[in-house]
Amino acid sequence: MKRILFISLLIVLQVSVIFAGGRYAGASLELGIGARPIGLAGASAAMRGNGDVFYYNPASLAFLARPTLNLMYAPSFGSLRSPLANYNYLGFAFPLPGGGTVALNWTRFTVDDIPLYPDLRGDSFSERYNDVTLRPDGVALGTFRDLEDAFYFSFAKCARKKVSLGWLFVDLPVETAFGMNVKMIRQRLYKSSASGIGIDIGTMLRFNLGTLLNQRRLGDFSFGFSMTDISQTAIIWDTKHEDRIHRTSLWGASYEQKLEFLNAKLKLFWTHHHKYTSENLFGTEFVVKNLAVRLGKKKTGLTAGMGLRFWKLSVDYAFVVSAFENLNRISCTIIL
Repeated sequence: MKRILFISLLIVLQVSVIFAGGRYAGASLELGIGARPIGLAGASAAMRGNGDVFYYNPASLAFLARPTLNLMYAPSFGSLRSPLANYNYLGFAFPLPGGGTVALNWTRFTVDDIPLYPDLRGDSFSERYNDVTLRPDGVALGTFRDLEDAFYFSFAKCARKKVSLGWLFVDLPVETAFGMNVKMIRQRLYKSSASGIGIDIGTMLRFNLGTLLNQRRLGDFSFGFSMTDISQTAIIWDTKHEDRIHRTSLWGASYEQKLEFLNAKLKLFWTHHHKYTSENLFGTEFVVKNLAVRLGKKKTGLTAGMGLRFWKLSVDYAFVVSAFENLNRISCTIIL
């Protein structure tokens, strides 16, 4: 029954997009990338991390020091072994000499084995009610799949400058980053297909709060802003119908504090997300050596996660409370 309800909902949403141009265009692009950001409720407008943070703010790529290979497995709506839908991610980020970074990323959302039923016979419900031979027998003619791909090419650049603080007789090192994603979207549902090209932009500012306030114990502060689908990305179907993905804006801040007495770090994240409505996203991360524990809060509920780093491999897990069903996200990063 759960599979039938999910597939029915999917078809209704897709049909509403194709024929009504509703607000669900490109809905699979809102599922998030990376178990670490997802475990922090997506409060990632000012987050530095692995290459998967490009999704929230492409400027974050500018802070990468080494090439990274990023992967995510995200079974959706069902068990880990037999999900009703699959959402996967693969990406590669490569820092360039001079403070620039380029990245290639790919996401795929699929729903397989969607049953295809014949058209109803008869002209009305009453006719089918009175004539048993016109009633459907519930046997599917076959199956089809929903397939949604997104390909991203990203570039980011970081500029480092010292700002004179005359009243303290010191200079404040400031890092300013800018980034952009160019993405190509391809969708296919039964016999219909669509494609589109969109652009995301972002910027980040980072400095040490202790240097600014002359308090050595204070840590690093970051501010970030990003806007996705800045031109309201058009998705054009082969039926000549056109849908547009609404523009999304994210701006927020993060703070990282060293806890010397525990040899640990405490990181706080906040992001204001606006698309159809506005909401505030909150996340906190506690890191001890190679272990990280995370907790996040958003409108739909709590998120949680953990991460483990061993040599050049980082593995992250996130648990998301969803209105339909609780979700699990697993990702890993390999530092090359």
